[in-house]
Amino acid sequence: MLRTNQKEKQERICSNPKCNELGVFPAPKSRDQLREYLYFCINCIREFNKSWNYFDGLNEQELEVEIRKSVTWDRPSWKFGTKNINYDFEKAFNTFENNKSIRDKKILNKKLDNALRVLGLSHEASIKEVKTRYKFLAKKWHPDVQNENQSKINKDKFIDITNAYKVILESLTKPAKN
Repeated sequence: MLRTNQKEKQERICSNPKCNELGVFPAPKSRDQLREYLYFCINCIREFNKSWNYFDGLNEQELEVEIRKSVTWDRPSWKFGTKNINYDFEKAFNTFENNKSIRDKKILNKKLDNALRVLGLSHEASIKEVKTRYKFLAKKWHPDVQNENQSKINKDKFIDITNAYKVILESLTKPAKN
């Protein structure tokens, strides 16, 4: 059972009056009727394509309009610098930037809080206090100080202490980003 489109394609004869072959290949009727088609056989469609010129019959101004339209893919556009458009773009990008900076601050604060908790320090701790606390914990939990069984178990503890120390030092020494 054939669909009507398939049946229609099989019964169509080439639009070239000098040809009696099956017309399978669509071609627009004219520049103004791009959605209405003539159907050609393979040889006639090749000839049609060689002779087809979309811009045929346009004067200089009409051709210039077509060229301008093709620059923006035939979509409407507006001049840059108009207040409303720039304001909307600026507002949108500022929203993204604000959300990003808030998210980054939350992540940094969370990392810093975890690092301070690992070392057992408060937010008011100075660099000297951080270094002193790190040296004490590093000596206590270093794998070389532990016996073999404890070394395997407490290896991660030493790594956590070292990573926490790096995070705290970085937050205390680097200038805050706005």
